[in-house]
Amino acid sequence: MIREVAFVAIAVSDAERARKFYQETLELKPARTQMEGAWVEYDFGPTTIGVGCHPAWQPSRDGTTVAFEVDDIDATIEKLKSRGVTFDIPKTETPVCWMAQFRDSDGNKLVVHKRKANA
Repeated sequence: MIREVAFVAIAVSDAERARKFYQETLELKPARTQMEGAWVEYDFGPTTIGVGCHPAWQPSRDGTTVAFEVDDIDATIEKLKSRGVTFDIPKTETPVCWMAQFRDSDGNKLVVHKRKANA
């Protein structure tokens, strides 16, 4: 029935502030922009992350979580910290990965994630 994630939608209150965060702080490259710039999509293989604002769609402090796979979790955490990002959950090890949680400019939860080689 369900085969894969088609997209993850992240509600934001300020499209320009969100664009700067996702494109400058996280260095994501936009794939498509719609609704006069109020909706921007970022593609990662078969998954799309859509970031946008609409009066009927508001961000939630404990809403969506997106986990971004990274090559070097320590370097990524340090780079984000140097750009003013604070972490709600510091680097944590699980049996299959390492991850750390932070929030975007509207309080949406984001995670940097690194799978272990043998996982």
